[in-house]
Amino acid sequence: MSDSTAAPFWLQITEPGRSPRVVTLAGPVEVGRDCEDIVLDDPTTSRRHLVLDPAGDGVVVTDQGSANGTFVDGERITDPVVLGPGHVVRLGETELRIVQGRATTGTAGTADASEPAVSHQRASSAARDLNRAAGKGGLRGFRKG
Repeated sequence: MSDSTAAPFWLQITEPGRSPRVVTLAGPVEVGRDCEDIVLDDPTTSRRHLVLDPAGDGVVVTDQGSANGTFVDGERITDPVVLGPGHVVRLGETELRIVQGRATTGTAGTADASEPAVSHQRASSAARDLNRAAGKGGLRGFRKG
């Protein structure tokens, strides 16, 4: 699948003392306590902790020399790592979960069947559930593992 038709990635952010939130990863983003992109309210993270870069069928995570490190599925990383849906990144007391939507195509509303199908990006049911849970202030049945 090429980058232009890859399904979008979302990031579920769970910070201490805050409701989970979900953001779309449309391009490279920096994550930390004092940065331009995703700002965390977690004093155990570095000011510019890591960079997430959606690339093809995955998201590349790169630690930016953080003091407390970056962990992927419980293991500390020192080099860039490509992540897929379901991977969990831990920085300080914050967890970032990678979620991917799915690309769909359709011709709904097209009068002429000879016209090309229109490509749409649709959130997976998991991403929709995360957005609903984040809007209600928490995830029911969610247990830290």
